[in-house]
Amino acid sequence: MLSAGGASLLLLGLSMVGDTLMSERTAFTMIASGAILLGAYWLYAQRVTLPLLDLRFFRIPTFQASVLGGSLFRIGLGAVPFLLPLVLQEGLGRTAFESGLITCASAFGGMFMRTMASRMLRRFGFRRVLTVNAALSGIAIAACGLFFPGTPTWVIWTVVLLGGFFPALQFTSLNSLTYAEIESRDIGRATSLGSVVQQMSLGLGVTIGGIVLQISRALHGHAAITWSDFWPAFLVVGLCSFASIPVTLRLPHRAGDEIARGGRG
Repeated sequence: MLSAGGASLLLLGLSMVGDTLMSERTAFTMIASGAILLGAYWLYAQRVTLPLLDLRFFRIPTFQASVLGGSLFRIGLGAVPFLLPLVLQEGLGRTAFESGLITCASAFGGMFMRTMASRMLRRFGFRRVLTVNAALSGIAIAACGLFFPGTPTWVIWTVVLLGGFFPALQFTSLNSLTYAEIESRDIGRATSLGSVVQQMSLGLGVTIGGIVLQISRALHGHAAITWSDFWPAFLVVGLCSFASIPVTLRLPHRAGDEIARGGRG
């Protein structure tokens, strides 16, 4: 009741920010209620032996980096499937079919990356790959905000391709590292916690992207969304990827080396 109710109220309240005055009052009430419930769950989880979501796993450096740092990264990436088709259709006037063809470029980038991920991790290690790649992913996401009417399709396609390559490398690395230091008997409970945090971060990404887009439209004084309203939203979600770097830098330099070489860790 505490964890599910708190998370639901928090995300739903955030998604309502920016509507009418009445909705905003309701939204802030829901946000505050959700935060209180989540705080109450944190206090409760400290007192029981086997809580539903065991927050003590965050004391493990590799789990903390992959789940907390990965969640900051997922906030940025979670907004892209919402913002990218919207800017292509509402901002640049592309058809839904053209938008779909362009968006597919990110999938090709992800497929190409998977042939290189293991070699890059073996050569550079998890810590360096996660740190540098988070910055490159943030730049690729933020670059989508530079699209304007008349931008050549091949330029858009190339940016979206890179926007699929770097995040796919990040997810592959994060998913490999998550359970490196988790005991076999605890993997099930660690998976539950990791999955909940990941899903919340993806939903939060869409919420943040929508809020920034509405604020940008209001500041520009546009009655309807135009292409110039999107760059602040892409910039903010791109910075979310950069925000994961300080968490990743806490990893030991040789964290995950056994996994990179083919062992479990």
